[in-house]
Formats: sequence, C-alpha cells, structure tokens
Amino acid sequence: MSCKWTARIFYHNYPNDSYIYAQYTSGGKNFCSKYKIITLGHYPQNIKYTQKNNHNAVQYPIPDGYNVKTEIADQMLCCETKYTLANKVLYTITWKEGRAEWMVSSERSASGAVNEFLKKTNRKKSQISGVHVFGFDIKILHQLRIEQPRELSTDKITIDKRKRPLNEIQSLSQQNKRYASFGRNAYKKVKNLILKHRMVSESEEPICICSMELENGNNIINIKYNSLLDLTRLDAYVRACDETLLSHDGYRRLAAIEARLIREYQVAHRRIEITKLINNQINIGTFNLDKGLDQQSILDDDDEPQGNPDGIIVDEQEVGNGDTINLKLSGDGRNVGRKQNHVMLTFCLLNEKDEVLKPDHQYCICLYVGKEKYETLAKVGHLFKLQLLDLQENGIYVNGVHWPIEFFLSSDWKFMYNVMGLNAPNSKYFCLYCECESNIRWDMNLKWPINKNTQSKKKPELFPVIKQKNYIPDELHLLLRISDVLMECFFNDLFKKKEFERVIKSQIEQTMKSIQVYFEFFKSQGGKWDWTSLMGPDKKKVLQHFPVTNFISGRRGEDIQKLWRDFYDLYMFIRRTDLKDSEIDNFEIKVKEWIYLFCRPNQGQINSSSQVPGLYRKEDVTPYMHVFSQHIPEFLRILKEKNLSLRFFSASSIEKKTITRFGYFLVALL
Repeated sequence: MSCKWTARIFYHNYPNDSYIYAQYTSGGKNFCSKYKIITLGHYPQNIKYTQKNNHNAVQYPIPDGYNVKTEIADQMLCCETKYTLANKVLYTITWKEGRAEWMVSSERSASGAVNEFLKKTNRKKSQISGVHVFGFDIKILHQLRIEQPRELSTDKITIDKRKRPLNEIQSLSQQNKRYASFGRNAYKKVKNLILKHRMVSESEEPICICSMELENGNNIINIKYNSLLDLTRLDAYVRACDETLLSHDGYRRLAAIEARLIREYQVAHRRIEITKLINNQINIGTFNLDKGLDQQSILDDDDEPQGNPDGIIVDEQEVGNGDTINLKLSGDGRNVGRKQNHVMLTFCLLNEKDEVLKPDHQYCICLYVGKEKYETLAKVGHLFKLQLLDLQENGIYVNGVHWPIEFFLSSDWKFMYNVMGLNAPNSKYFCLYCECESNIRWDMNLKWPINKNTQSKKKPELFPVIKQKNYIPDELHLLLRISDVLMECFFNDLFKKKEFERVIKSQIEQTMKSIQVYFEFFKSQGGKWDWTSLMGPDKKKVLQHFPVTNFISGRRGEDIQKLWRDFYDLYMFIRRTDLKDSEIDNFEIKVKEWIYLFCRPNQGQINSSSQVPGLYRKEDVTPYMHVFSQHIPEFLRILKEKNLSLRFFSASSIEKKTITRFGYFLVALL
C-alpha cells in the first residue's frame, strides 16, 4: 500500500540563510526535514526532469551542479547532481562513518541513489522519495535558478580553429604570447562584468583587476594587469632581502616557485635607486689602504656632498638645546672566512642613552678589508683627522644655536691599544691608563690614577681629539675576559682529578643544562681539554647560579663560589645608571677585596685545622682585573659628572653590527 502525504511546507530565509526546513504529514503523522544548501546549481539547456510515478505526479526540473546536505535515518548525507557528457544525470550520495567516507551513485533516478544508500548501510527498503531527499521540490531554489543568467553552453562558444592547442606549442615565447592574448580578452570580459555588477568604490571608480593566476600542470602562470608598483611594498621586499641575506639567485628561485612575488629585476632596480638616494645624502667613498699616509686624501669640508645644504640635523628631543653632543667612536674586527678579515668603525650618540645599545644606533663610518693593525688604522684615522678636529673645536651650529662636541672611544683591548699607540697587554707596561708594571698589578695597596702610559707609548695616537680620560673601558669585555679566567682556573683544578673524564665532566655538563646553558667539554688537537665558549648572557647565568661547591669541597670551594657571585654583583653594579658617590666608594673597597681574595696565598700551618687554603697565583691577575679594580671606580665618577653611565660603553651593539654587516658584504659578493 502506497503512503499518502500532503504537500510540503517550507520555512526559510534563503539565500540569507543556507538552511531550509520542510514540514509535511504522512499517515497521520507530522514529519520535518532540514536542508543545508551548499551549491544552488543551475538549469542547463537540455533540462532533465524527475520520473513520473503516476498520472497526476509532478515532474521537477533537475539542476546541474546542485549540492545539498540533509539527513535520513539519523545519517547526515551529502546529495549532488551532475550532468554527464552523455546528457544524463548522475545522482550521488556521500556520507561518513567514523573516519571512512562512503559514496553511492545512480544514473537512473534520485530514488535509485537513495535505495543504493539503504542497501549499502543494511537498512530496510522504504518508500522514501528521492525528490524529497534531494529537495527538488523546494520552490525558492527553483525560482532562483530561473532568475539567474544561464551559463553559456559549449555549443555557443566560437572556437578559433586557427590556433593550435596550447600543449602543442613548444616555444616558450609563443606560449607567453598565447597567455598574453588570453589575458587581454579575459580582462575585457571581466571589466564588463565589473561594470555590470557595479563593483565600484566610494568615488564610483570601478575596482581594478591586478592579476590572474593560471595553472598548467606544474607551472603557475601569473598574468598581471596593473604595472604600477607600490613603492612602500617594494621597499619592504628590498629590506627583507637585505636583512635575511637573501641573494639575487636565491630570490629569483623563490619567485619562480611563488608567482605572486615581485620579480627579481624589479627588486634589484629598486635597490639601485635606494643606493643612489642614500649616496646623494650621505657621501660614501672608497680609499686605498695600500697607499701611504702622505698619499691619502683627507675628508674635509670641501668634500661634503651638496645634496644636504642644511648640513647636520640635530634633534632637540634627543639632545637638549645647546647641550654637549657626546659622540662615541668604536671599532671591531672579525674573521670573514679563513683568509679574510674585516674591520668596521662606528660612532653613536651617547645622548640617546640606552638606545645606543641597539645595533641600529651604531652608525658605520668605515668598513675595510684587513686586520686591526696600527699601520692600517693610521690610514683610516688620517682620513677623518680634519673633520674630527673641526667638530671638536667648532662644534655644530644649527639655527644660531651652538652644539659643542665631546669625543669618546670605547672598544675591546686590542682595538684600544692600537688606536692609543701603546704596546700589547702582554708587555711590561701593559695598561691603557697608567704606568703600572705587570708584576705588581695584583697589589691593591698601590694606587694608579688615570694617566697616559708614557712607558708603553711607542706611536702617536690615531685620534688626538680624544682625551685620555675619554678612552672608556668596554664593560662587556670586562665581563667576558674576567669570567674566562675564573672558569679556566676552576676547570684546571678539576682536570687534575682522575675521575674528571669518567664522572665530573658529565656532571658539569648536566649542571650547566639545568641552568639553561649549553655547554660541553671536548679535546683540542693537542689533546688538552677545551670547552664551549659562552656568550655574555650565558656567562652571567654561570656566575650567578653555577654551584661551585658541588665540585670543590671545603673552604676553598666556598671561597671560589664567593668569587663568582661577588664578581657578578660587582659587574651588575657598574652597569647601573643611578650611582651615588658613596656607592662608588664602597664599590672601590669591595673590588680590591675581591682581587685580594682571588690571589690569596695559603695561610696558616699546612695540614692544620687553622690552615686557610689559597686560591690562585698573583700572576693570574690579568690586565682586565687591574682595570676593573684600579680604574673603573674613577671612570664611574667621571661618567657620573657627565650624566653618562658605563653601560653605554658596551661593545655588544657593535659586535652584533659587525656580524650583520659582514654578512651583507658576503651576500653582495654572491
């Protein structure tokens, strides 16, 4: 017996809401169905209709490309119709069971596809209408399909038989011409559609077509219509390539894969334009290091570029009106590969305070290929001789305001003694700031005020505009070199123990790991033990947290650990910006006590209970320790009077600057 049902009533807000609800009565019971319209579909020219079950049955047109989700027997189904090349309709139902996806289809009817689903899922056959399952009777969908413009059928397309199929064209240039021709025709049609649909901006201007992307096998073809490039975006590309050290060939390969990227030649041209703009404002020149000093040209006022008639611009927010401008010169060398060395000279504006700790605030004034030798640096200093002298004597005048200039220099010890014309730190008169002899630098009873070391001076200073008390020690290398000595002395004690390689080595490495420091021991070519070279932040962790007493027991282990902790505290003190005179005086006492503890000899009778074990030898006191104890307190007082801090004289920023700039130099050679 056939089942009788009433006409279905639909509730919806389609197309604003994709859900449509249907209600009908069958056998005295009310039933509800829910549909989610995924794709509306369209009616092709040769429309097929649903089958006519009886004389009075209604036949519904079947859309092409129609996709809807509904539910049967507690199972969510996705129903789809597709016209085949044989002008038949393929009815497809897909569903999921767990992670598996199933599909059935039928070319006979929608009900046939439903019956296949019931059979596949071992459900009883029923008289569920395929028309209802697929929703062919939903009137709103039928109305919208009639109202929408019909798709052009293939028999109305005029094919230009004079053109060969694209796959038969072997020449790349001919393929590009075909793409260009297609792009022009497509542009005209899309432009008409834009006008037809009123795709306009607030100013009634039609929106622009920027590009069209096609895919032909593994090749991506990008047809661009708007040839005007956004300079801001292009500059961002140039900066990204420079900062990531991406070479020309590397970017070209990347652009070949990703068609949306700007072409490499456009990036290269923009880089050249930027370089020209910079050269117009900042005169970047070259010089020959192989020439003698008398053959080198000197940069003076006549050599200044004419592109900046206003001269130097002073920002009054960074430097007070008429205040002294404190300029710090610095330099650093670095190995680039096995056979080449580069040296960079920079300056920064100390009035910027903590900003000078950023690499971007270190401004390069000279970069040369060579080593940090006095003879080479002398040629560089000769180039800037008159400019520096003029700035020191006359300062800068801007809008009638005079800005005096004071010069400072700070760098590592090697660069400093070369610039100051002194001997190396392993000489008898080693110090940059006094005439202390190397064999008495441990003696804290002696006082060595800052003065020129005439005993060590062998050559003229390269920057005579810098006063002796303005050669400021680099606080970063104070940390690095003194902590190196502490760690070396500590490890040398452990190397003497038989169980070092078997037990102690791994224990130290694990302890370092626990304080989040990567560290390991290894044997050098000579068979001696060596270890990972640590950077500043890691060394501070070691000084502050490493448990020395776990590896050296007794009074000696406690004193060595105290050395480490006290040095960390002293170092952190000199980096403060708000020091008082009384605090500096107290620091001076503590740092000398620290030196005494470092080189304390054995005290008391050997092997007696009253014996106090010694720590290290007097000869182990290094030049950096001498500067730390004898001269840093005085420098703290000098800088305090100038409203400066020793933390501003850190080589960390120029170290980062040299790594970055030398990387750029290498990329430029690729």
